[in-house]
Parts: sequence; structure tokens; C-alpha cells
Amino acid sequence: MAYPQNGGTWVSRGWLNLKTGACSLFDPALRVKTFYYRGESENYRQAGKNVKMNWGNKKQFAIWENYNFNYWGAEEKVLNSSVADFSQGPEADGDAISGTVTVTFTVDGTTTTTTAGAK
Repeated sequence: MAYPQNGGTWVSRGWLNLKTGACSLFDPALRVKTFYYRGESENYRQAGKNVKMNWGNKKQFAIWENYNFNYWGAEEKVLNSSVADFSQGPEADGDAISGTVTVTFTVDGTTTTTTAGAK
């Protein structure tokens, strides 16, 4: 996940390891106007080849493939990072998104976002 900080910089954080069909809260204390998200599958074999699915297509942020990370200034490559594509989640009209946003990653490479409990 990547989200804006005061002053126009961004933070990127990852990873959550989830089984197919599972859900998890990322950080319920976050209060952001918008965020970007990325998903990656584990490598799997398909038609005799190693395949890895990636979900993200709008903006690039710093990630570390091998371990959990927190990168400030994530709009460019920092420390041990590489940059990868993220997709934008919903954007609040006010100061922060209200309610819970669920991002669903599908096997065809698309995502959907839904917001519940918005005020």
C-alpha cells in the first residue's frame, strides 16, 4: 500500500501474506484521503512455465520484493527497493476516506474496491 504524507511525499508499506479467498486489515488507524495498492501472487506453474500475477497499473512506488518494508519518499527508488506499479483506491471528498475499503484481486488480473460503513 502507498499513501500520501504531508508535504507531498508518499509512504509505501508491505506485505500482507494472504491465502486465496482470505481477508486482512492493513492498518485500521490510517486516515488518508486516498491510497494506492498492489498485489502479487506467489510463483506457480502454468502450461510448463513459472507464472506470477501482479495487480497494479497506475503509478509507481518503491517496494522490496524479499521482505516487509516501510519506505518514505516512496515515489522514487530508495534504499534496497525497486519500483513497481500500484493502482489507485477510492479518494475521499473530505479529509479522509470513511469506512472500510475492501480490495478484491481476481484471477483475470483485475481488481474491485468496495467501501462499507462510510459516513
